[in-house]
Amino acid sequence: MSAHIEPLSDQHLQVIGELDFDNALALKKAGEALIDRAGDALEMDFSRVTRSGSAGLTLLCSWLRHAEQLDKRIFFTHLPADLMGVAKVSGVDQILPVK
Repeated sequence: MSAHIEPLSDQHLQVIGELDFDNALALKKAGEALIDRAGDALEMDFSRVTRSGSAGLTLLCSWLRHAEQLDKRIFFTHLPADLMGVAKVSGVDQILPVK
């Protein structure tokens, strides 16, 4: 299954599909371009992500770092259980801005 990011508004993006290492680089670049065009605060909704793991966690950290470099706030919503599990095991869940 392919994955992509769908802009719902200037402040709300939806990540869709399966996050894996085959599509991580393309998603990273697409997400950064959308973050560049977003307002000061941005919500990234993961409710339509079907599967994720360490590749998804890498994406979240990358997008978070990119947003911080631009002085923008980013929030992640509806993170799948498998992604949160990897975040908790690695201790990254404490720094992720999850709503």
